[in-house]
Amino acid sequence: MRLPIFYSVLAMVCFTISKAHSQDEFQIIESRITKYIKAEVEINQLNEDLKKNALAIQNDGRWLGIDYSSKAETSWAPLVHLNRIKQFALALNDAGPAGDKKLASQTINALRYWAQQRPSSKNWFQNDIASPTAIGEILMLLKSSNTVPSTLQDSLINLMKQGDVIRAAGANKSDIAIHMMYRACLTRDKTLMDSAVDQAFKPITLGNRQGLQYDYSYLQHGPQLQIASYGQVFLNGEYKVASWLLRTSYALPTEKLKILDQYLIGTYLKTIRGRYIDFNTEGRGISRNDVLDKNNITSKAGTHSLLALAKEVNPKNTMVLDEAEQRILQIQAPSFGIKPSHTHFYKSDYTLHNRPAYSFNVRTVSRRTVRTEFGNNENLIGKFLPDGSTNIQRSGAEYYNIMPVWEWDKIPGVTSRDYKVDQRTTIEWGERGVGSFIGGTSDGVYGTTVYQLDYDEVTAKKAWFFFDDEVVCLGADINSLAKEAITTTVNQAWAKGPVRVFDQDIKRIWQDSVGYYFPNQGDIKWTSGKQSGRWSLINANRSKNVVQGKVFKLWLNHGHDPVKGSYAYIVKPNISENEMKSNKALNTKILENTPLVQAVENEDLQMVQVVFYEAGSLTRPNFSVTVDQPCVLLIKALKTKNPILYLSDPTQKLTDLHISFSSEFLEIKEPFPISLPQGDQKGATVNFQFN
Repeated sequence: MRLPIFYSVLAMVCFTISKAHSQDEFQIIESRITKYIKAEVEINQLNEDLKKNALAIQNDGRWLGIDYSSKAETSWAPLVHLNRIKQFALALNDAGPAGDKKLASQTINALRYWAQQRPSSKNWFQNDIASPTAIGEILMLLKSSNTVPSTLQDSLINLMKQGDVIRAAGANKSDIAIHMMYRACLTRDKTLMDSAVDQAFKPITLGNRQGLQYDYSYLQHGPQLQIASYGQVFLNGEYKVASWLLRTSYALPTEKLKILDQYLIGTYLKTIRGRYIDFNTEGRGISRNDVLDKNNITSKAGTHSLLALAKEVNPKNTMVLDEAEQRILQIQAPSFGIKPSHTHFYKSDYTLHNRPAYSFNVRTVSRRTVRTEFGNNENLIGKFLPDGSTNIQRSGAEYYNIMPVWEWDKIPGVTSRDYKVDQRTTIEWGERGVGSFIGGTSDGVYGTTVYQLDYDEVTAKKAWFFFDDEVVCLGADINSLAKEAITTTVNQAWAKGPVRVFDQDIKRIWQDSVGYYFPNQGDIKWTSGKQSGRWSLINANRSKNVVQGKVFKLWLNHGHDPVKGSYAYIVKPNISENEMKSNKALNTKILENTPLVQAVENEDLQMVQVVFYEAGSLTRPNFSVTVDQPCVLLIKALKTKNPILYLSDPTQKLTDLHISFSSEFLEIKEPFPISLPQGDQKGATVNFQFN
């Protein structure tokens, strides 16, 4: 059946309008991408490098001194070739069609040389992400000047077809999708653009095997904590793409923008104290110098920095992002805009405790997650990083670039063997944890974290109890038959100012506005002197020059062959030397520290926090609580008729449990049934109020 002439014409007009609209969107996206690429460059440095590299390029398009046959996994030499071509492309883009003919000829020769040589690395990232991304940026910059012959451009676009975007996860997926977007712009391929945008935004969903989790933590390389490392790459990539697509038909959907903002503001930014991020969140990147400094995410780093992009994509968050920026730029104190909060990330075995005066975070690992990886010759001796490492920050700079001089079996918070020489990590790209009773309970402001250690021939039951001014750290059932002595490290940070010991038998120690209390004493050791090392010892790709600095190190010695050993210490950040001298009573009281129960009470808050390693009871003169399954429990409003209970299952295996509770105000004689979260919420905190 033939359409009437009117309808045929109408259909053609609609098709033409749709096609024109599509082309207009391509132009908008192209111009934003090109503007972004140009904004990343420091002009003065570009001009200096441009002159030098234009003089040094050979007639065949190569540079002497670049090893094009290199297969290196990091610091891959051939990538320098593409970076130099990008300098040429930036200059030609600014000049337009009437640009430097000689420079244009050199650019074509250099691109042709790459297409002929096709360098490759043993590291898939260089081949599937770094190279095609660099080629795409070069071709986007050169598009307006018509510098590249069509046959050469086709060859280069064909070389960009790298990476399996469907199989890739998290930040890697969005990185591959970005160079797909470049190809779509260069070829005006709407189908490819549709696919690229879909894949670019696909990681902004909760519950992926890797990437964003339901608790708003971030996992990559298996279920491994990567909030800052791959998590930051993910944030940069997503906000970058979202800014390119603003007010087009491809714009980021509102529901995905909410998820992205929540991860940035509710998780990532909370791991930064002042200018420096928690070392626990960097994965193997902890072995890179300067990595903890997050000055590069602020507007000072350019209009296309992470925070600038986030404000552009969602202006409603400008105030909270400005506050973060002022802390990072040190315009305001680290306390500026910080509200008390506590989060246990049950998907990644990580705890984040923030107060205006300090942050105190804990990294653990279970059989559900992966230990901190080493790979590409990075993080060579980070063997004990996930075994309860504690990040205690006031200024934020306490651990900045300390890693080459650390004693790596004395990472803060960790119980381990005291080796004479730091031990190499033996399994590349991470290994699964082995414990199952690992988790935590949180009410959003306070909480408890538990870690049942079983690694490197050392076992222990470790728990942290978080309050406003104090964090109580308990260890019980410490056992080992290893030949080395076993230690628990309280802290190992840069020394700042004097160390004060207030008791002859060492019950209290103060350093850099942090007080350490040892209610049960123990064999307490401390040093404050120079330590030295090399970045190359922890990262073979880094400098071999000696680094040294003065380090404060505080630990408990459990001796050789401990059997049912224990420890107890309380950290009180933000306390002056004079306040410490006064020996004012602490707000918290340790109730139990045994292989069965660890419990702490804060009378001012009317709060009790308990870890039950087995079914059992905790009975005190003013209350009693009984559970029929192992769990972690936080009780608030203890001295009222309506106490509130917060409870979690660290094993993430239970479906329910029963609890009995009695106090002078309330008595629940019959065991009260509690249903525990299931599915993607396993391990999350459930709460209820007795009424």
